[in-house]
Amino acid sequence: MSEGVIYFIFVALIGGVVGYLVGKSSCAKRSSCNEGEKGTHELHIDQREQLNKESIPVSNEPKEVGKKPKTLLPEPKGEGKENLQLIKGIGKVSEKTLNDLGIYYFEQIANLTKEEVIWLNSAIGAFPGKIEREEWVAQARELAKNSK
Repeated sequence: MSEGVIYFIFVALIGGVVGYLVGKSSCAKRSSCNEGEKGTHELHIDQREQLNKESIPVSNEPKEVGKKPKTLLPEPKGEGKENLQLIKGIGKVSEKTLNDLGIYYFEQIANLTKEEVIWLNSAIGAFPGKIEREEWVAQARELAKNSK
């Protein structure tokens, strides 16, 4: 074996041993800690409280899905589709997804309502607020004006 491989194995082995020992010694006095089921070691109470403060609350509220746009088309019109990638924030994948949904033109994006933007965010799997944050509607309005 080459020296590099041997060195890598040695470092990984030492790292594993050190990690094991550090984890094992995190509570030197096991009698002062709580033992969980099957002999597993539980966190200290103060650590549990910290984890509870940092945890994200789970909501049972249904997510807003918005309203499906009325302007979706089954296919592009005779003159073909527009290059939606001219809108900053829309790449090849987003453009294909928009096309698959029935959006081919700047005007379709320019005329989206707030509810339709919510639906579109959900439909394309974008991060919440991506369309608003990147101002797709405003950009599409400007591009639609210039394309006429």
